[in-house]
Amino acid sequence: MPNNEFGDFQTPIELARALVNTLPRQRWTRILEPTCGVGNFLSVMAQSHPEAERVGIEVQPEYASSASQFGRIVTASIFDFDLAGDVDWTSEPGPTLVIGNPPWVTNSQLSVLDSINRPSRANTKNARGIDAITGSSNFDIAEFIWIKLVTEFSNRPVTIAMICKTQVARNVLLHCARHSLPVTSSSLRMIDAKKWFDAGVDACWFTVELGPGRTDYTAQTYPRVDASQPDNRIGVVDGQLVANVAAYERSKQFDGASPLTWRQGIKHDATAVMELIESGGPQTKMGGSVSIEPDYLFPLFKCTDVYRDKLNSVSRWMIVPQAHTGDDTAQLADSAPKLWKYLTDNAAVLDGRKSSIYRRRARFCIFGVGPYTFAPYKIAISGFHKIPQFRMVGPYDGTPAVFDDATYLLPFEDPASCAVAHALLTGPEATDLIAALAFWDSKRPVTKKLLQRIDLSAIACETDRDTVRSRALAVHPNRSAVDRAINVFTDRS
Repeated sequence: MPNNEFGDFQTPIELARALVNTLPRQRWTRILEPTCGVGNFLSVMAQSHPEAERVGIEVQPEYASSASQFGRIVTASIFDFDLAGDVDWTSEPGPTLVIGNPPWVTNSQLSVLDSINRPSRANTKNARGIDAITGSSNFDIAEFIWIKLVTEFSNRPVTIAMICKTQVARNVLLHCARHSLPVTSSSLRMIDAKKWFDAGVDACWFTVELGPGRTDYTAQTYPRVDASQPDNRIGVVDGQLVANVAAYERSKQFDGASPLTWRQGIKHDATAVMELIESGGPQTKMGGSVSIEPDYLFPLFKCTDVYRDKLNSVSRWMIVPQAHTGDDTAQLADSAPKLWKYLTDNAAVLDGRKSSIYRRRARFCIFGVGPYTFAPYKIAISGFHKIPQFRMVGPYDGTPAVFDDATYLLPFEDPASCAVAHALLTGPEATDLIAALAFWDSKRPVTKKLLQRIDLSAIACETDRDTVRSRALAVHPNRSAVDRAINVFTDRS
C-alpha cells in the first residue's frame, strides 16, 4: 500500500481503457472524475466522448496540470466540495458519469502521516451511516468518497464507476440499503490489483446506477474485468449483507441463532514460550527439553492442521496455565513449581506482550480459556482458510486437544452429540448458508459471528433424519446414542 498521504495509485491507461469498455453504451454529456490524478480516465473518456463536458478535481497541482489537457480541472480537495452541487457545469443537464480511482488509504494512515488531505473529524462523524459501516473512526478514504457521492447525487440520475477494495464496495451497498438510496443496479468486476498496482488487496471495478425506479441493493459480480458473464450476485437481502444471493435464498430458513455457543481458540501472543514441539517429549523450538507438570500441557492443533486434517498425531503442545482467564497464576508457584519456574525463566517474553488485553491481568495470563477448553470432544474449523472444513476432534491419550486463536470450536462432553453436530454442519443446508454469508476475500472469512448464525436445530428439523443419522454414524457407530443426540437437537426447536 502507498506510504504517502494521497493513497497514490495512478490507473494505468490500458486498465482505464478496459474498465471504460465495460460501461453501458451511453452517450454521457457530463463526466466527472474526483481525485483525477494525471487524468488517465479523463484521457480515455476524451477519446470515446469528445463532445462531453469533462471535469476533474485534483488536490495536487502538478497532477492537475497534467490532467488539464483532457478536461477542465479544479485544483482543490474533494472534501471541501458538494460533488453534485458545487461543480460549475457549462453544459445542459444530461446523462452524467462519475468515474475514477479514489485514494487507497485509511483515515488512521493519514493520521500517522499527519496529513490534512482527509475529511475533518466533524464531517466524518456527521456523514450519514459512516459509524455504522466502519464501526470505528478508521475507515477507507475511498469509502468516505463513495458515501459522499451516493448521498450527494441521490436526487438525480447518475452512473458512478470507480476502482475500490471489494470490502469498500460491500460497505457501500449496505449503506445504500440502510439509507434507502435510489440504487437501481450495480456490479463488481474483479481487478488483479497485484498485476496493475503491485498491491496485495482484493480490488474491483464497482459500478452503481442511481435514479428513479425499483431499488436493487444486490450486485452481479464478474470474475475478471473482461468477463462476459457474472459468476455470482452479492448484496443486501432482508436487511442482511450476503455473499451469495442464490445460496442465501436456498438456506435463509437456517439463518438464525445457534443453539450451541461457538468459542475461539487460545490467545497467548508468546509462541516461543507457550507452544512446544513434540520430539520424544516436549521441547522448545530451539531444541531445549521442557519439564513441567503434565496437567498443564495439552495437544495443540493450529488452524492449518484443522484445515488440512492433520489431526491423527500430536506434533505440538500448548502450555495452559489457567482454567479461566481470571485465575490467579501466582498460586502456580506452589501447585506447579516446575511450570512456575519455566514461566518466570521466560518472563521477559511474557511480560513484554504488547496487547493491551494483558494489562491489569494476572501475570502470564492467556485468553480464550474456560470449561469449554477442556471438553473432551470438539468440532473445529479454521477462520482463515477459504474452504470451510469442519473437523471432529477427540482427546489424545485422555487429554483434550486445544487450538490456536485462528480456530473456532464447539465443545462436547460426549462423542454422539459431537458426531450429530458434525453431520449437521457438513450437510448441504449449512454449506449453502456459509457460502451465502462468508466473503472469502476477507482476511478471516469465517468468524464466530457467522458461525453463531447457523441454526443447527432448524437444520435438524428440516433434514431427513436417516440422512443425519447416516452421516453421524460414519464417525460414531453407536446408533442409540446418535438417535438420542438427534432428539436433543430437534427438541431444541
